[in-house]
Amino acid sequence: MEISKILDAYKEGKPLAWVKIHNLPDHVYFNHAQHVKVGKVDCQSCHGKVEEMEQIKQVNTLSMGWCIDCHRKSEVDFGGNDYYDDFKKLHDDFKSGKKEKVFVSDIGGIDCQKCHY
Repeated sequence: MEISKILDAYKEGKPLAWVKIHNLPDHVYFNHAQHVKVGKVDCQSCHGKVEEMEQIKQVNTLSMGWCIDCHRKSEVDFGGNDYYDDFKKLHDDFKSGKKEKVFVSDIGGIDCQKCHY
């Protein structure tokens, strides 16, 4: 059983052998905090139902197209989130009813330099 590897490493005082499953190219930057804390994206949205996996596997391509598609479809929840205070015009348009929804793409979520450096 896989759990025994964790217990053995703990007992022997050795670090766990880490096998990276979700691997992005070196020229791609990804910020988990921005997605999880600010965007309130559930882990399962990208990684699948890891809590049900006996062994972790990659369930989405994590390709650039996949990310951009998500950014074009994902709505931004401005309510009670100070992170978005910089987007005053969008706030005003949203509050006045000029805009019914704000998507990640509206706040720069498909700008190349956000993920590529």
